[in-house]
Amino acid sequence: MSHSAVTWRETVSETLKYGAGDTRKLKYDFFGVYTKQAVGTPAPTTASAAIAAAETAGANLRIDGVFGPPGTLTNPSSSDSWILTAMNVERVKGTNENSDVVWMFNCELEAAYQASTTEPYVVVSQQSTSVNVSAFRILPTIPTDDFTDVPSNDAVWHGTTDISGTKVDWASQPIQYALPIRNQSITIQRPAPIWDATGNRDVGAISAISSDSQYIGKRNTLEMDWMGAAGEVMLVGISCQPLNQGLYNVTYQFRWHPWKHALQVPYMVGAAYAKASNSNNATRLQNDRIWWSQPHLEGVNFKNELNITTDELTAAGIS
Repeated sequence: MSHSAVTWRETVSETLKYGAGDTRKLKYDFFGVYTKQAVGTPAPTTASAAIAAAETAGANLRIDGVFGPPGTLTNPSSSDSWILTAMNVERVKGTNENSDVVWMFNCELEAAYQASTTEPYVVVSQQSTSVNVSAFRILPTIPTDDFTDVPSNDAVWHGTTDISGTKVDWASQPIQYALPIRNQSITIQRPAPIWDATGNRDVGAISAISSDSQYIGKRNTLEMDWMGAAGEVMLVGISCQPLNQGLYNVTYQFRWHPWKHALQVPYMVGAAYAKASNSNNATRLQNDRIWWSQPHLEGVNFKNELNITTDELTAAGIS
């Protein structure tokens, strides 16, 4: 029995479901209709043949890929990306080669874009804790960085000026001091690695991590509001986790450090410390001079260089 060329049709309405984490799921159905006629071509008899016909008509039905219906139909949202996560293809009951044939495509989609560009999805976390450091002094003077270049900042941190503060070392040896720090993170959303209609894979969130990894171990050149003043905040890691088939959560991990991530080192005379007596206890010898050692001389403007938009920073409380 012969049939006409396929006519593609879609449902009038779509079911859109919003979920936690600003996720969106969409059910989208379309149909391939083959009308019975005296002269024509056979209609598809298997789901695989029906899928092949839809793809020939311009559909992208790759699972985990950017969904696209046959070219004559309206895309669920032509300006945004929807990922095909599951699909059921079956011939409508009561239709066969001796009648009109209708193949039904039930598609489940997940959004791979942010719901709003003015109110982006951002999660901020912060943990106050302490880390044991080797301390010769407490309440020292903290230098003001010169992030013009590495030599300029090297001169700031590694001169001959004593760091001042209260001496707490014992027999010229440092003590273990619980220095307060803050671990901070900003989580944003980026598209998951997805296939486009031509079979190319967009690495999405992975590219953000790859490009921003170069800034790990560097400190902020500008003040970052609640996160910390210039030089106090270091990028310590970036990670991503799949939220669903369409989106990844990308988390930037920072650490605030009141000494700007520097170390205290003693002034040496040959192989020995330069010693001085404590004014309150003549038998207690302490180091005469203490200097800073700053291994993290490089800085970066996180507001401009990281793959975090201005709107996302504003939503995180950073202007």
